Amino acid sequence: MKSEVNEQDVVEFLKNNPAFFADRDSLLMKMQIPHGSKGTVSLVEKQMSVMRERQQKTRKQLNEFVRNAELNKEIFDKSSQLVLGLLATLRSGEFFSALEKGLKRDFKCKAYSLVIFGRARQINHFTSRVPAESAREYVGALMRARHPTLGVLRPDEQDFLFRHQSDKVKSAAVLSVRDRNKQVALLAIGSDDPGYFTPDMDTLFLGFIADVLARLLPRHLPR
Repeated sequence: MKSEVNEQDVVEFLKNNPAFFADRDSLLMKMQIPHGSKGTVSLVEKQMSVMRERQQKTRKQLNEFVRNAELNKEIFDKSSQLVLGLLATLRSGEFFSALEKGLKRDFKCKAYSLVIFGRARQINHFTSRVPAESAREYVGALMRARHPTLGVLRPDEQDFLFRHQSDKVKSAAVLSVRDRNKQVALLAIGSDDPGYFTPDMDTLFLGFIADVLARLLPRHLPR
């Protein structure tokens, strides 16, 4: 007696015989598949619809890849300009000025802050020295972070870092500057664009800036 054919048998047969419909146009056109608001469509229409959806998905992924590549190149170029500007300085005043100008010119941000840990002292309007114990009360989580923090900060963190410019900041990048295991400083860069710094951004080049600062900053600190 012939055994009953089930759904899985049909699936396996079609998978093993992908050219089954090649010479069966009339059968192919008769086959109907449920399709949401369209009611039913032919298998050919269904195949075309699936192909279009896959093409759209592939195009979206490609566009996203290109966008990320362009963004990474942009950040790399900005980071390179900033680092080269810092390396070209000899005096402390030039160093801190080059850092601020680089952030304004290349990163186009609205607020900046370099908090160096040590005996309390205001170096310029952009840079200050603060005891680590005092800073830890407000930005302890940022100080513990091993990688740059990007996105929206907590109000107390933002106010501590950006002070009177805090209300301008809608997104930020905070870089923990470490010389080996020693915490040297926090560099905070603020933008008035909520989407400028986001948690899903690549932090490779920002981390590189933090590493460069860790090497150069001690040379320019007041004794």
